[in-house]
Amino acid sequence: MIEILDLKKTFGTIRAVDGISFSAMKGELCGILGPNGSGKTTLFKTLMGLLEADSGTFRIADTSITYGETDYKSAIGYAPEEPVFFDYLTGRQFLNFICAAKNIALENTVKQIEHWLAFFDLTGKGDELIANYSQGMRRKLSLSAALLGDPALLILDEATNGLDPESSFRIKSWLREYCNQGGAVLFSTHIIEIVEHLCDRIIVLYRGQKLAEWQRSEWQAWRQNGTSLEAEFMRLIEAQNKE
Repeated sequence: MIEILDLKKTFGTIRAVDGISFSAMKGELCGILGPNGSGKTTLFKTLMGLLEADSGTFRIADTSITYGETDYKSAIGYAPEEPVFFDYLTGRQFLNFICAAKNIALENTVKQIEHWLAFFDLTGKGDELIANYSQGMRRKLSLSAALLGDPALLILDEATNGLDPESSFRIKSWLREYCNQGGAVLFSTHIIEIVEHLCDRIIVLYRGQKLAEWQRSEWQAWRQNGTSLEAEFMRLIEAQNKE
């Protein structure tokens, strides 16, 4: 579904994304794990065309993407770490705007909006101004916007931050089912427990570089051998800091 090859992005002397390569297939929930400042958000913004890569390429559904293209975005549901809203709109008005931007057929707009408002327990808040939404409600609205239009690929940046336990459980369960039906997810976080239980594969980023790529079978074997994903992650980071 998405293939990234030697992608690089710098800001002055900072190598925010430093030659990252990996791919994610249909049916795969791929976690992007790393501490704050590891390059996760910069990577996602580059994939979404919000930043222009210095070099490297990426392909979505076997199509190479050039900076400035927009058509490919219709196949992607993107929830940024810090979503931007029009606070003078209501939640329902904002989702209507997103449906129009995604060219979702008018006959499907109301049905989809009401479905995701109900999914995230926002139906009763749909006609309130976004300016009055809490952080958690804003996160739910951002995810609702990303999921409109049945995208084939989801790019979710710290997507569970600020969610209450019920909503967090619900969206993680839904993501698992979404992948079982052939969808693909890039899910970034700095919380190890989330990717450990949710993801099929983990890409470890640190200071803009990919340090490791682990399959679920590997961290399951670590647990059986008396260690853990957390311990192996910390060992990897500590080794990197000593170099």
